[in-house]
Amino acid sequence: MVSITSTQSLTNALRRSVLDVQTQLSKTQTEVSTGRVADLGLGLGAAIQHVYSYRFHADDLAALTASNDLISTRLSATDTALSSIATTAQNFLQTLVSAQSGGGSDPGIIQGYAETGLKSLISALDTSVDGVRIFGGVNTGVAPVADYFSDPASAPKQAVDQAFFAAFGIAQGDPGAGSITDQQMQDFLSGSFADLFSSSGWSGAWSSATDETATNRISLSQTSETSVSANETALRSLAQVYSMVADLGVQSLSRPAYQQVLQTASATMADAISSLTTLRAKVGLMQKAISDANDSLSAQRDMIATQIGALENVDPYEASTRLNNLTTQLETSYTLTGKIQNLTLSKYI
Repeated sequence: MVSITSTQSLTNALRRSVLDVQTQLSKTQTEVSTGRVADLGLGLGAAIQHVYSYRFHADDLAALTASNDLISTRLSATDTALSSIATTAQNFLQTLVSAQSGGGSDPGIIQGYAETGLKSLISALDTSVDGVRIFGGVNTGVAPVADYFSDPASAPKQAVDQAFFAAFGIAQGDPGAGSITDQQMQDFLSGSFADLFSSSGWSGAWSSATDETATNRISLSQTSETSVSANETALRSLAQVYSMVADLGVQSLSRPAYQQVLQTASATMADAISSLTTLRAKVGLMQKAISDANDSLSAQRDMIATQIGALENVDPYEASTRLNNLTTQLETSYTLTGKIQNLTLSKYI
């Protein structure tokens, strides 16, 4: 049997070989540069389903981490605001105690401190982070607490004015306030005035916040309360103390009635500071929950990255060796192709 092989057939066979080597070389170059299998579908086969599942899981973890980072920023702002509120409250309590003992007891000065404290409290409770009112509960789009000192008169200011007039038949600061007894003032402060800072009174005149606070999913299996409402008892009590001293006309009161205001304010402020400490601890627990969740999410993401890597990653040494071999093979194929193309019978006739 005679087999006839032409120069053209040899050349075509080598060209096909060169194309195949070039394809393998391109894939291998990609694997060397990226460290990953060039064609996941071809390289992994059915195992690619695991890769897709792992990546979906990793995306979910990344989304939770991003959400937690945003929550952490808001909680940090909340903690800062509460810290400022606590410092102001503690300083004002010391002022109240000092005033009762006779030191620095000028009513006008004490009233000025109270006005400053109330303005500071309202400003802190209206704190916004990226457009979100962090003390608004779930109503985060509007300022949770009305500006008491606005013009025209705010709803809480009108409520205090009406309560005082209903109790005494005169407005705050009226010279007739000097006839108000300490017992009458005590009855007012513990009665209709205190009602303004009950849950219903506060929501009716002062606050646009909701009692319900934000709850977020912070891990794959955990949800957590992640905000504080301006409707918290501690915050309402602080507003009660500041407005009590700032806007009941203390400069016009008799000494006994004024002392009754100072005593009630001191007792209420002490309770408020205690409740505020508990509230700050609650925020600290929220921050700790977020931190722990992020640590867990990070560990899970690392584990998934390892699993994906075990499927997708290539041995860099093996890939480099394969690249060198394919490069040598391609160069050899080019050389053979050139030599075969130069073969002609005319050289042997």
